Amino acid sequence: MAEGGIDLSVCVVAGPDERENLSRLLSSLRDQAGRVECEALVAETVGQGLDSLADEFAGLAVVRLGGLTRTAAVNRLLALSRGRYLLLLPVSAWLGPDCPQRLVDFMDEAPEIGLVGPRLLDPEGREIASGAEFPWLFRLARLPWPWPLPVLMGRTGEVDFCLGGCHLLRREALEEIGGLKAGGWGRAELDLYWRARRLGWHNCYLREAVVRVEGVRGKGASLGAGFVAIC
Repeated sequence: MAEGGIDLSVCVVAGPDERENLSRLLSSLRDQAGRVECEALVAETVGQGLDSLADEFAGLAVVRLGGLTRTAAVNRLLALSRGRYLLLLPVSAWLGPDCPQRLVDFMDEAPEIGLVGPRLLDPEGREIASGAEFPWLFRLARLPWPWPLPVLMGRTGEVDFCLGGCHLLRREALEEIGGLKAGGWGRAELDLYWRARRLGWHNCYLREAVVRVEGVRGKGASLGAGFVAIC
C-alpha cells in the first residue's frame, strides 16, 4: 500500500464541455473499484466548476491548470498523486467490469512490469487495436519506430507499446522514467513506453482489463500514427 492506503491514482485532463464525460468516467470508477482504494485527480484546463463533482464522488481532487499543455497537466497530476499505481485515462473513457482490480492484481503479481495497457473497446463493444511491438530491426538497434501501427491483441502478453491514452504505470517505474515528454519523436505515450523499456522495465497488454473509449470505431480499428490521446 502507498502512504494513506491509496492503491490507484486515476489521472484525467478535462477540457471544455467535458463535464458529462467526466461524470460517466468517475461513476465507472466508483462502481468498478471493488477492493481497490482509489483517488481521482482531474486537471481542469478551463473553468467549468468541476470541483462541485467532489460532493458526488469521494476521493476526487480537481486541480485548476489553465494555460498548460495536456502533457504538462498530466505531469502535474502525476506529481500530486499518492497511489502505488497511476492510471492515465482520456476523459472519454469509462472502466469495464472489475477493471481497477484486474489491473492492480496483475501488477502486484508481476513486479518486473512498468506499464500495462488494457483492452480497448468502442461504445458498441467492438475491439480497438492498441498494442504491438516495434519492428525487430529497430528493437535490435534500440531505436524507436516513428510510425508504429498497432494490431488487435488476442491474448495478454508483453508488448513494446500500447496506444489509446489508457495506461497503468507502476510508481517506481515512473520515478525512473521521469514523467511524460512532449517533444522527442512525436508522441508522449509511445515515448513513455520506449523509455521504460530502455530502463529495463517490461511493458504488457492486459486483455482481461477492459476500458471503453469514445471517438474511435472498433472491430479492428487502429489507433495509428495520428492518434495522440495524452499529449
